[in-house]
Amino acid sequence: MLVIFLLISFLTAFSHECRVETKEVIRAVYGSGYVKSKRQVLLRASVSGYIEKVLVEEGDRVKKGQLIAVVESRGLENRIASLEKRIRLLRERLGPGSEFLKALEGKVKVAKENFEKAKKRYIRRKELYEKGIIPRESLEEAERIFKVAEEELRIAEETYRDRIKELRARLEALLEERKALERELESYRIKSPLDGIVFKVFVEEGDYVNHIGRENRVAVVGTLQKKVVLNIDEEFLPLIKRGQEVYIKSDAFPDKVFKGKVLSFDLKSDDLRRVVSVEVDVDLPPKIPVDSVVEGNIIVDRLKTTVVPLRAVKDGEVVLLVNGERKRVKVGRVFENYAEVLGFPPGTPCLFPEGR
Repeated sequence: MLVIFLLISFLTAFSHECRVETKEVIRAVYGSGYVKSKRQVLLRASVSGYIEKVLVEEGDRVKKGQLIAVVESRGLENRIASLEKRIRLLRERLGPGSEFLKALEGKVKVAKENFEKAKKRYIRRKELYEKGIIPRESLEEAERIFKVAEEELRIAEETYRDRIKELRARLEALLEERKALERELESYRIKSPLDGIVFKVFVEEGDYVNHIGRENRVAVVGTLQKKVVLNIDEEFLPLIKRGQEVYIKSDAFPDKVFKGKVLSFDLKSDDLRRVVSVEVDVDLPPKIPVDSVVEGNIIVDRLKTTVVPLRAVKDGEVVLLVNGERKRVKVGRVFENYAEVLGFPPGTPCLFPEGR
């Protein structure tokens, strides 16, 4: 790649008159590259397994979060289904009016009734003993029965609280386990991270994907808006600035030139090719293929100079007619169809060499 010079009039026919002319010259840096989506994502499987479903085709438009493909996950789904049953059973047991709660509440109720009876009996026996009606042994027996009933009530109430607490803890643990499995299940469902279009699908139903290595590629999804990435020789990077005009040619549209501007550029050169990537913002047709090859010229500056047709140059010199006399003049820079001649006004005649 070289810094090249272009003339604004390069599309016009050559003049039949050989005269010094003033032309506007464009100095440009050439680069070749490719078309990219403005945002493009390679979707990879993060788990290993067989592809159960492929839900899109190349060219399909997709929404963010839309399902692209599903990796077989029956083992995980069965575990989640088993958890669902256990969660449902615990919720039923903890629900108002459940048979499980009724049984626990019934034990507390019986223990409470026994406690109240034993308490009344003890109070009555104490009154009779204080009046000297019953012996001390009867009072002590009533007190013993009362304390046993009191302990049984405490155990029944504590058992009720502990069982409820235990069931709630088990339910919470199962819910957390289900949540973790559902998160894991999400890794088996490959979704689009953006609104865009499916550029490439790498898998079919029944294919095996391995989350380690290239075998984990599923699809490429990108936005409809495209950009161009040009590679230029690293030595020309100091000439590149953001906002510079860029003219792009594509084999897909050979008769068109697309105008864009420099959006950004890398400050690190490719270690092997010694080139730098320049990102170009350009309005491209929707049908231009992503990853297709393009060429571009980045406009570095524009200048006006005096030139003669390149056909008039021979051995690096041109013959000018100055005051009616022939004068051999060395030319300067050579452009596409012209050569630079300095120091002579526009309109100065020149002569074509014989045979031209």
